[in-house]
Amino acid sequence: MTVTRTCSSCGYTAGYASVRLANAHHPRHSCDKHQRDVERAARRADRAGRRVKRECSHTDGHHVHGTRAAYVKDRCRCTDCTAANTAASRLANRERSYGRWQPYVDAHPVHEHIAALRAAGIGVERIAHLAGMALSHVRELADPGVSNSTVTRRVRPTTAARILSIGMDDANRASHSRVDATGTRRRLQALIATGWAPELLAAQLGRRPNSLNRSMTSPSVTARTAQDVVDLYERLWNTPPPRGTGEQRAAANAARAHAAAQGWEPPLAWDDIDADPTPQPTAGTPPSDDVDLIAVERALIGDGIRYDDLTFAEQQEVIHRLTARGRSIRDIAAQLATTKRTVSRRRASVDGVCPGR
Repeated sequence: MTVTRTCSSCGYTAGYASVRLANAHHPRHSCDKHQRDVERAARRADRAGRRVKRECSHTDGHHVHGTRAAYVKDRCRCTDCTAANTAASRLANRERSYGRWQPYVDAHPVHEHIAALRAAGIGVERIAHLAGMALSHVRELADPGVSNSTVTRRVRPTTAARILSIGMDDANRASHSRVDATGTRRRLQALIATGWAPELLAAQLGRRPNSLNRSMTSPSVTARTAQDVVDLYERLWNTPPPRGTGEQRAAANAARAHAAAQGWEPPLAWDDIDADPTPQPTAGTPPSDDVDLIAVERALIGDGIRYDDLTFAEQQEVIHRLTARGRSIRDIAAQLATTKRTVSRRRASVDGVCPGR
């Protein structure tokens, strides 16, 4: 049973578990303290009703409601922003009391990293974009002491983390900056070695063939070109070129023959296509003479391997083995998806095999 008592002077109301507790504790309350609490609550409610909610008007960043940044930068006094500012202030006071408050860190590593990024071809505007910071702030850090302001010796930990997290790779460079073309050249050569004609690759990139040729012969390319070729390579390195028509098959065969003559390696020949040294061909053994025994076995059992998918040496080996098994020219041509005349010519070039049957 709960007993409720209300003070006739200040209106303080409280509930007690028994009459004895109510008689003992209720007279001990402070009317002045209760009145101050009532007035404080009224003032708090009045301030909440008069709070001004302001939206972010900064062009270089968007501050979200419910954060201390919106409270400080946008002077927003809505309930969420005020609560976030209060929580941040309490955390700072608690950390100060424990001696753990470190609002700033040394800016020297940040200066050095920005200098290294700029030396690698990543400009100030690109750094500001990647870090999500104001361009003016990054310029102050990039050129300390150049302006009339003092040298920035300390920065916020979040600012240091944003800038130090920017890597010096091609993906972070400005689209018009120049980068080494080794990776770009090797990727295009590897795709051509799998049968992708340069005209098809140029069409995939939205460029002209002569422009693609310049990228393959130039010592450097733009960062945008390098990234476009990386994306294209990731899409096509394990995808065979189109072979639906005779013209497409001829283009694929010509691309493979040209790559073999130039000694260009296919995608699987590289562990790290950007950093690996250029493989040296084995003396006296042209790449076109290599025989992939797995491809030969698949062609022998009819596992989707066509005549045009094989090298010259593999074609000779498959036709020789099928002939030895007693297969006719018509059956061999049907199994390898080629013409009887082609099989007949290939059989005639094999020593010890009669051209007709």
